[in-house]
Amino acid sequence: MKNHSLQHYSHDLGMAVHDTWTTTRVKSALARADSAQSLHIHVKTHAGTVALSGRVLTYRQYDQVLERVRAVPGVLDVDARELRTHVSVPTGSMQAPNAEETNEYRSPLPPREDDQ
Repeated sequence: MKNHSLQHYSHDLGMAVHDTWTTTRVKSALARADSAQSLHIHVKTHAGTVALSGRVLTYRQYDQVLERVRAVPGVLDVDARELRTHVSVPTGSMQAPNAEETNEYRSPLPPREDDQ
């Protein structure tokens, strides 16, 4: 019984070390790509699945982060449900985001007559 428990503990410890090492590699890859951006992304790894949270500026950066993380050795899957962009779409508008985002603010309201 003790032998089985020791093997189970050893396996769990090995997985924890692997996950820690994978997290370190992911953070390093993000920092090499853009150190300022990487400060806003949090990384956790469990059983080879990397969970990302935080914020990026654009949808393009979001895609680049996912691409970089998937390329890291040891990453089995990526969960980016908590990774958000600063670009937001008003709830009434169901348009696909533009590939070339700008920081320009556009009101979702129609222009008033005295603005024209």
